[in-house]
Amino acid sequence: MKLRSVLSFIGLFGMLGGLQAQNTSISPYSSYGAGTVLFDNSIEQAGMGGVSVLSTNPYYGNANFYNPAANRDLRFTTFEFGSNTDMSRFKDAHNSSTKSTTYISNISLAFPVGDKARAGFGFQPYTTVGYELSALGVSEGVEFEKQFYGEGGVNSLHFMGSYNINSEFSVGLRANYLFGDLSKKQIVSTQDLALSTDYSFNSKLSGVQFSLGGNYTKMLEDRKRLDIGLVYTLGSNINAKIENMTSTYSVVDLIPGNIDTVQYHNFRGDMKLPQKISLGASYRKDLNWMIGAQIDWTDWSSFSFENSQNSDLESSIRISAGGFWLPNFNSYKSYFDRVTYRMGGFYETTPIKVNGNDISKYGLTIGAGFPIGKERDASMLNFAMEFGQMGTTKDNALKESFANFKIGFTINDIWFRKRVID
Repeated sequence: MKLRSVLSFIGLFGMLGGLQAQNTSISPYSSYGAGTVLFDNSIEQAGMGGVSVLSTNPYYGNANFYNPAANRDLRFTTFEFGSNTDMSRFKDAHNSSTKSTTYISNISLAFPVGDKARAGFGFQPYTTVGYELSALGVSEGVEFEKQFYGEGGVNSLHFMGSYNINSEFSVGLRANYLFGDLSKKQIVSTQDLALSTDYSFNSKLSGVQFSLGGNYTKMLEDRKRLDIGLVYTLGSNINAKIENMTSTYSVVDLIPGNIDTVQYHNFRGDMKLPQKISLGASYRKDLNWMIGAQIDWTDWSSFSFENSQNSDLESSIRISAGGFWLPNFNSYKSYFDRVTYRMGGFYETTPIKVNGNDISKYGLTIGAGFPIGKERDASMLNFAMEFGQMGTTKDNALKESFANFKIGFTINDIWFRKRVID
């Protein structure tokens, strides 16, 4: 079969140990809460502004892990692989810098189980932390420097299943096994005394998170249809093994010495992740075009974690809109008539507040799906670009301008079907 000739799926999942160590964040805003929450679905949805609670593939040949219930028309065994390259320019009132990173964003496999059920499993980075910051200050006439470091993240190994109740309604369940490591450090150095104090916080996380999904489809005239999707993600407590240590040391010729551990704690705690509700609707003409919109609400005000910057976190709202256009799926004359073109945009009020200012994020997206199989094959090479901005330079805050590039492929095949003729 096609999938088996391309790769060994089991072999790819053997790479999970290496995927955990990916450097997926470059933003100072990842110092807040559990870090930057990464986009939780495919490159197709990314190209349409993030509309992901609905089926967004013209052939229904792409698995939806964000809302399992949206897989009601999935007829193929579908393998997906994606990678991201994120580039950002950071600017405050005085300085600017540029950083970039590339990482694997998604590996998944999904398939039909009989006529009414669908199932699948996959891997994605879930949140990420990666920052280096410094600030100068004066206390009681003594100059000092504060340095902040953070790295790590939480990954998701997830499983989904769905069931078509009838021709219009379907329901689904997704279970995420979340695991990873977060490391945060603060170093305070006094200039004249060559004395430094190191506050370090390390945590190893593991736990389970559940999402429930529903989908309603109403067929209209002339191959048109209306889709409504709903996803509710339950709040969950993630187990944490925590090491919290404070130490002091002197620095001579840039070499630390006379290290003294002032405080050390090794204990168990938890990270409380918030509940989330996503609601979306779309209007489409099968095998031709689709327009859709989605709103997401996340209760980040309920987030809590030991030694985390969560006191200023608020509930967040994200509004997304986008769609696709497939000129002629059955074209024999022009390859580009069989390309799926995508466009969208989004606006988000993030849970972060800096110096009294709410931090918002917005962007525009474009994308395309290039057929890579035979005619009427739903396999695609997918590409998406996202351009936007987060934050502001007002009141000593930080503005991040970003350009993210996403590329991957979706390969479809037919499994578990008996041959009529051998």
